[in-house]
Amino acid sequence: MRLFFEAEKERNALELERDNLKGLARFTKKGELQSRIDRKNEEIDILKIGLSGIDKRYGYQNVQEFYRTYHKSHSAYVGYREQEEKWDKTYGEGKHKQDRESVHERLKNPPKRKVDCQQQRTVKKIE
Repeated sequence: MRLFFEAEKERNALELERDNLKGLARFTKKGELQSRIDRKNEEIDILKIGLSGIDKRYGYQNVQEFYRTYHKSHSAYVGYREQEEKWDKTYGEGKHKQDRESVHERLKNPPKRKVDCQQQRTVKKIE
């Protein structure tokens, strides 16, 4: 689509240039500008023909079918991004760093319950 609009913009600029010619330049450059305008018109026509069949070349019956498929895939993508964002909030890089620190702290300071259980075992073995 961008090529199509750029080609039309160039053609319009050439037409303005041709229409604003004055004096001797009007006779000398007018033919050259007109031939460039004609080539640009041919290019635009080719682009229009290409656009008219693009949906069928990619396997769609018509443009509406393409848009239906596009909107379905876009909504699925948006859902995926939302799920990914939730996952990142729960398990993202910052979370891993905190978990590592807490595991390190747990190893340094084991919970009392385990210490008590170990003491009870040693007491039972001694008896």
